[in-house]
Amino acid sequence: MVQTGMQKRAYRVRRFLTVQLIAFIGWIIVQSFFSLTSAGRAIPYTITIVIEAIWWIATLIIMFLLFRQEYDNFVKAVLDLEEADRRLRNTTNNILLGLRNNPDQEI
Repeated sequence: MVQTGMQKRAYRVRRFLTVQLIAFIGWIIVQSFFSLTSAGRAIPYTITIVIEAIWWIATLIIMFLLFRQEYDNFVKAVLDLEEADRRLRNTTNNILLGLRNNPDQEI
């Protein structure tokens, strides 16, 4: 089945939100491991902070790349819409000018 442009956009937004959800669920699991297990509490604090920093940096980079991709697609859609609006206005103006110059002609 061929997807329409809106279906593709909806899929990309859904993928973006799914990645966010997975990242935050993963963060909760890592936090729970560090806080609630004896193995997690045995890890030195500095290593815990480094692991968390790596986790957040990776998460933020992935989210930024996905967000930038979605934003670029949004900007393209807006520019396409503005171009279509401009063409529609020009065509409408041409039709109305033609009707004004030839009042006997029917549409």
